[in-house]
Amino acid sequence: MLSLRARAGALPLGAIFLGIGAAAAFAVAVLHLDRLPILVCLFRAATGIPCMTCGATRALAELVTGDVAGALAMNPLATLGALVLVPWGVGDLALLSRGRALELDVAPGAARVLRVLAVGAVMANWAYLVAAGR
Repeated sequence: MLSLRARAGALPLGAIFLGIGAAAAFAVAVLHLDRLPILVCLFRAATGIPCMTCGATRALAELVTGDVAGALAMNPLATLGALVLVPWGVGDLALLSRGRALELDVAPGAARVLRVLAVGAVMANWAYLVAAGR
């Protein structure tokens, strides 16, 4: 069973991650980090295949310009993560003045299922990145 609630004294992780994401989006947009002339991914340089996060910077650049389809093509999981982050962060910001933050309560059985689904999503995303040559 899953339940989302506003809990007093909880750490506003959504707001923190939203701030980090906004700073990253600003840096990508201003510094054009998605167009670097060098390969920054050490995993790809060593193995020749994309890492699990390859394309995430370019996906963020696409999101900054409003191109959700382009972002999904670059890295679907990073894009979906960024899109989920926005309402979570906004919710935390709205609750912050009352000393509350959003918290997800997960029953032990559901936690196991979520872990398996998360691993499956990461592996499927990586397979997509390899197939797409990101």
